[in-house]
Amino acid sequence: MKVCQGCGCENDDNTERCRNCGTKIEVRNPNNPREQDDLKFDDPMPVAHKWRCWLGAWLLVVLVTVVMNPSYLLATPFFPIGLLVWLPNGEQKAITGWMVGGWIIGWLLYGLLSVIMFKAKKSGVFFIIFTIFLALLVLNIVGCQRVMHAASEIH
Repeated sequence: MKVCQGCGCENDDNTERCRNCGTKIEVRNPNNPREQDDLKFDDPMPVAHKWRCWLGAWLLVVLVTVVMNPSYLLATPFFPIGLLVWLPNGEQKAITGWMVGGWIIGWLLYGLLSVIMFKAKKSGVFFIIFTIFLALLVLNIVGCQRVMHAASEIH
């Protein structure tokens, strides 16, 4: 599979020009160490790599959740509510948001970030957005733990 340096489109191995944008596809020599370098900021990011990163991030969230407390998986639809914890009086806002559907906005945020990541053509831009995505996931996991603890103390 050849990846177009111009738009990141994946093409067949025997293709000389990109089927998407028409750019001439450069063939890299695998025996030349200079051409085996990691992705550069301006290099196109193959869609398969994007999927692996995105799915790996969500798999990590599931694994961390299972290790922390498997019963938290029951609250999966409300997962984004953990982001509200980082606001002033956040635990209370998160519990209120949980009850009134505020978690829907969080899913929209993750959806929007995912679309932006998959639209990014350059690997550097993808990884900047992916880093923001990962940071939000980490904040959300910690926030969810705080919400669950605060909710367990309601009498």
